[in-house]
Amino acid sequence: MPAPLRTFMVLLWVSSIAGAGVVAFLSIGWVTWPAFATAGVLGVVLGVPAGIWTARAVKRDDPNWPPNRVRTRKPDRS
Repeated sequence: MPAPLRTFMVLLWVSSIAGAGVVAFLSIGWVTWPAFATAGVLGVVLGVPAGIWTARAVKRDDPNWPPNRVRTRKPDRS
């Protein structure tokens, strides 16, 4: 089962923000574990809402996105 768009967007945003934070902290010479922890926290705090917002915007603005599709389970073939 493919990952939902929301999960993919959140993963992209969190990784991007945390990575930019790590690069910024390392470039100013802050090379301790709190730098990595701070970058990770910034990534989660800023990336999760941004990823959810982006996924909703994509679904809202795409005219071909299927509206509220019903998820059904495949019948068991036993």
